[in-house]
Amino acid sequence: MDDVSISTNFPVIVNGAGPVGLTMACELARHGIPLRIFDKNPEPATQSRALAIFPRTLEAFHAMGIIDEVLAEGQRLEGISMYNDSKRLAHLEFSSIESPYKFAIALPQSHTERILGARLESLGVHVERSMELVSLDQDPETVHPRYRAADGTETAVAAPWILGCDGAHSAVRHLLGMTFQGAQYEEEFLLADVKVDSDLATDQAHLFLSKDGLFAYFPFRGGRGRIIADQRPGAQHPGPEPTFEEIVEIARRRCPRPIALSDPVWKAWFRISHRIVNTYSSGRAFLAGDSAHIHSPAGGQGMNTGIQDAFNLAWKVALVVRGLATPRLLGSYEAERMPVARSVLNLTDRMTRAATAQLPGAQPLRDLLLPLVAGIPLVKEAMTERLAEVAIDYRGTPWVENHGLGPVRAGDRAPDVVLFDRLDGVERRVFDLLQTPGFVLLVFEGLEEAPPGLGLLADLPGKTYRVRRPGCELKPGALEDRDCWAVKAYGAGEKGLLVLIRPDGYIGFRGESLADLRAYIDRLKS
Repeated sequence: MDDVSISTNFPVIVNGAGPVGLTMACELARHGIPLRIFDKNPEPATQSRALAIFPRTLEAFHAMGIIDEVLAEGQRLEGISMYNDSKRLAHLEFSSIESPYKFAIALPQSHTERILGARLESLGVHVERSMELVSLDQDPETVHPRYRAADGTETAVAAPWILGCDGAHSAVRHLLGMTFQGAQYEEEFLLADVKVDSDLATDQAHLFLSKDGLFAYFPFRGGRGRIIADQRPGAQHPGPEPTFEEIVEIARRRCPRPIALSDPVWKAWFRISHRIVNTYSSGRAFLAGDSAHIHSPAGGQGMNTGIQDAFNLAWKVALVVRGLATPRLLGSYEAERMPVARSVLNLTDRMTRAATAQLPGAQPLRDLLLPLVAGIPLVKEAMTERLAEVAIDYRGTPWVENHGLGPVRAGDRAPDVVLFDRLDGVERRVFDLLQTPGFVLLVFEGLEEAPPGLGLLADLPGKTYRVRRPGCELKPGALEDRDCWAVKAYGAGEKGLLVLIRPDGYIGFRGESLADLRAYIDRLKS
């Protein structure tokens, strides 16, 4: 007889324990939702796979409480340099972006998963491994997945929701018959993690656009790094994985700087695709990360985009499970995240085709145009912000509401200004406030009618903070805007301003009217 789990005890099932599934599970647990998380693999990943963690994901890790471990283990990358055979064509630096993390982190995916897994264990959730999803049915109220263990026994599970975070070959997607549109690139890529001895700066990623093909070096801690190179369509290689001699020869031909490689711990041939689903959900099942979209590793956007999917969806599911929000809120997940995935798909496709250009005259044209385009300050800033993923916004989507003009609008990522708690004598960043699960309501002084304590958030998790200008009397729950940075960043006028920041750090509501805010909160709930 099947062992059927009780759905009321575990309202959410997460399928897949890679970085996206672990993020999803951590966020659900952090928001107080019981769950089960299954993975078909017997052990966590040991291969490095994805490695770049960009500023917006570091901001999410800040909220999740794991940022210190990530920074301690990762290699800080201040920027990305691109070269042809003889000179540097372009250089992008993260120092210009508006974030407390003005850099990327190079960290093998296996390390990221270990940090996320430890955080999940600390929240009382254990990954159930060697459990393969073999069937999935659902009715209007419940999903009914069936799992097969390593010994062949099967377990039927029931729950209101299942979240598919199970990668490019997603069982959730396959079993529900969801369309995955796109194609495979003709090129094949070589990936290797090796020890590197070179005068190349270890606080930069290096991309060499050689006439023989792409050669990239991403430094890790401890003198190691990731080597990436493309192989031309139709080229043959002798074995299932590249030999170390092949890797050394490619480095010699494509990297004009002295670089000595040794001690390979992982090497592989890798084919890439560009695909996306036509919908992010089917009934009570949702997809996130590579389950919903896969694209070229150019730009290192894949894992970051998937983690942001989870960061967007988990708090919404948590509110719905707790009965604090209408299930219609879950429709905002696709409305907000699918355009992001499509944009990433287009960006990485263009980057891949530019890096592997083969048409006659394409490489000289690329080498001519790239320095010119990257040399325009506004273009350079836009390119960097896009890679950092700090420029993503959800403006105009159904569940954000904006009233009035200002430097930021509802749907934008909330500016991380520093406020001062005079009562405690400590500085508090807006991102620090988001470490407590729930909404953050900033009430800028000037309103004739002041919100009574937590009254506006009485039925939602979160906290209200009154933001006062310098010198004003402070009471409990009030923060001083010492240099008026918050007033400027959020555009608060003489009438004051109400800013409701969602648990994922994006502005859900911005306006001056208490009645409008009450109506918005009522809409979330009903």
